[in-house]
Amino acid sequence: MFRNTLSRLINYKELIIVVAIGLSTLFLIDSILIQGFLKDDYYQEKLTADRIHAKVQSSLESHVTALIALKVIYQNFIDINQYDFEQYGTSITASLPGFKRLMYIDKNFLVKQIYPSTPENKGFYNYAIAKEPKMMSVLTEAKNADQATQGKSISRLLNFSNTGKSFWAFIPIFRNQNKEFLGFAAGELSIESIWRSAGPASPHYQVQLIDPEGHQLFKGVNLGDKQSVSQFEFMLLGQHWLIQLRPLESNLQNHRVQRASLWLGGLLILLLLVLINYNSKRHKRELSILSQQFETIFEASPDGILLLDDKLNIQLANPVISQWVGQTAEALSERPFFSVFACNCPHLAKCQSLPHLLCTTGEFQQDLPDVLETRLLQNDTDRSIPVTYRLNTAKISSKRKGKTINQFICVLGDITASKELERVKENYVATLTHDLKTPLLAQKMVLNNIIESGLTKNFPLAQERLLQGATESVQDLLDMVNSTLLFYRLESSHIKLNKQVTGLKDLLKDILGDIQPLAEKRSMTIALDCPLESPDVLIDPIQMKRVFQNLLSNAIHHSYKKSVIQVRVSESPEQQAVNIAVINKGPGIPNDLQAKIFDKYYTLSRRFKQIGTGLGLYISKCIVQLHGGTITVESTLNKETTFVVILPANLTAISTGSKHGSKQSSGPESEKETQNIPT
Repeated sequence: MFRNTLSRLINYKELIIVVAIGLSTLFLIDSILIQGFLKDDYYQEKLTADRIHAKVQSSLESHVTALIALKVIYQNFIDINQYDFEQYGTSITASLPGFKRLMYIDKNFLVKQIYPSTPENKGFYNYAIAKEPKMMSVLTEAKNADQATQGKSISRLLNFSNTGKSFWAFIPIFRNQNKEFLGFAAGELSIESIWRSAGPASPHYQVQLIDPEGHQLFKGVNLGDKQSVSQFEFMLLGQHWLIQLRPLESNLQNHRVQRASLWLGGLLILLLLVLINYNSKRHKRELSILSQQFETIFEASPDGILLLDDKLNIQLANPVISQWVGQTAEALSERPFFSVFACNCPHLAKCQSLPHLLCTTGEFQQDLPDVLETRLLQNDTDRSIPVTYRLNTAKISSKRKGKTINQFICVLGDITASKELERVKENYVATLTHDLKTPLLAQKMVLNNIIESGLTKNFPLAQERLLQGATESVQDLLDMVNSTLLFYRLESSHIKLNKQVTGLKDLLKDILGDIQPLAEKRSMTIALDCPLESPDVLIDPIQMKRVFQNLLSNAIHHSYKKSVIQVRVSESPEQQAVNIAVINKGPGIPNDLQAKIFDKYYTLSRRFKQIGTGLGLYISKCIVQLHGGTITVESTLNKETTFVVILPANLTAISTGSKHGSKQSSGPESEKETQNIPT
């Protein structure tokens, strides 16, 4: 049992260390805090006393400044007795409530002006200060002061004619560069009023001021036992004063609250650290399990798995890859992916240096096949059939030291068997389609012979319509068979172009003549807009005739009745190309479908309840690309649709004057195929 307990403790040793360090830190901080409380009490009381002193000193200086302003007025006033002393006193006492009274004492030490004009104060007019020995002594000292200092303020706690202890400030007044003595600006101040106007010093203390003679200024404040009260001495305008403080709250209680806060906050932080440590251990265990699962999948997967860096160099390879390549994972490390596997990207010529694995997120995304395929860059002597692999990639982005690092996971699956099965199925369908062509041609010949022989003249109208419908159905089936056969020939690269220098205008006239009956059945008109001297093009006239027949046939089936289909030919000398545009007015093609209509087996015919294989535009695109050209579409819903074929112009033929008509062909069988209009 002891061993089990010890084993469990060892598993949680990190948690135990965190708890021990946390508790030790709290005890250390608490002991430091207790020692600091004792010093903090003294400093807090000293700071409070200094603040009270600063506020009283600042307020006193403001009152003395008011007396200095009064002195400046007097020393520049011609007749002092005419100065409106009442107005000045009213404005001063409104902003400085510490003034109990203001006086002007002339050079003979007589009171000549006084504010406020109360009955008591009016009795002091012409009062001789000589009757006040202490005040007379202070005034004489001020008068005899160094006149170069413009006179100095003398502030003392004095009695004035038995009015009680008051704080007085005296400012001597001189004129004519301090040669002519005019008297004094004097003010009686209330320290208690000044202190109250300065605001409470601290909400945590009771405050008492003791004057230089030991008298308490605040009569309503009783601090009780002086032994428990802190005293601080300071200078106030040349005299020694005392300030006494007593805390309103118990320091011990305040200290307990602070210590409790310390422990509560510390324990909460410690608990948080314990939870973080516990979750970290749990996540490490889960990460270890996931790592083991990944290693199992990586090692036992029947598919090949590769990890590539941002430069597409191999970082990791599972055993399946090593088996396919015949090299160990160490030998494959840091080798470029495309030095081991072939790139079957359809845009390889355009990509240049673009990593082809990124094509799925690049500008070629819409043209990529649904499944990317690749193969090994070596001959497989053990198998007669080339080995093909399905390639799936995914990008992994992470940040290291502030930089984004991209990696790629590649999963390769051997799809050789399915590709072979697909090839067998396609061969079967191609053979079956080819075998269907013969009976369809026979049916078409029989139906045409019946119609051309004139036997239908004696048929009822209903039977004649049925016969005509059967003929058209056979023709539709034959067109679909021809399109399917041509598709398989294109897919297997069995198409070889028989290029000839062809007059484009003559070729288009020939095509319009063949397709005009189909347009007339829908009351449509086809207009050809071609320059008189249209350039020659080096093309296979039979295959290009199939392209334009398909475009015109689609335009007829998807245009409004009685509308006009336009065929425009224009030259681009700077591009050395010829543009052929087929324009029709109809429902149009939605924007999201315009990129799909050139895909194989995709058709809009079913949307309009028409028959179609979905191979016509795909075949047209393949034929145009075999000629080095391009085919595009632009469409506006319910307005206009334009298909544009761009073919390289044969500038050499123009300079030599060699021209050939569009009727040239490679043989009777090819001539017969050009009469069919694929859909």
